[in-house]
Amino acid sequence: MTDLIERKMMPCAERTGKSQHILLVKRYREILFDCSADFKKTSAAVARKREQMELFRGASSRAASGGSSGHGQGNGEDDEAMEHLLRERNAIGNSLQTADSVLGQAAEVHSELRSQGSALRGVRGTMMSIANNVPGLNRLIDNIRKKRNKDDMIVSGVIAACILFTLWYVMG
Repeated sequence: MTDLIERKMMPCAERTGKSQHILLVKRYREILFDCSADFKKTSAAVARKREQMELFRGASSRAASGGSSGHGQGNGEDDEAMEHLLRERNAIGNSLQTADSVLGQAAEVHSELRSQGSALRGVRGTMMSIANNVPGLNRLIDNIRKKRNKDDMIVSGVIAACILFTLWYVMG
């Protein structure tokens, strides 16, 4: 599916030159990513359930055979080993769930940052067009920029002087 989107749909959308088509292909790519992630989660859950069933099947068959044969000491060791395996499996499952939730949060933050970046780029373009259309505003923006640069130079000079005096005091 990824190959279809990347090699077939995206070049066709770019050839048409319509932003609607490009946005539609991007949306399809996002849907594919979401569905792939859901499939991976589901298949991992099925695999965990399958392993759990195998563990429980092994535990129940050992308990049934151990109870009828009278080998109490060997059965106790097997039960401890099985409990240890189940605890370890649960700990790993909890770690995987936590990692999945962190990755999900990171994906949400990433998409939000991308949308904010595009919104800010739009605002910047609007501000530049307004500044170019109003001549007095352009001069005001230049004066603000010069003042900020002068302030930055003064602050950096003061910081450099403080560092030099500190070094002079420490070394002397």
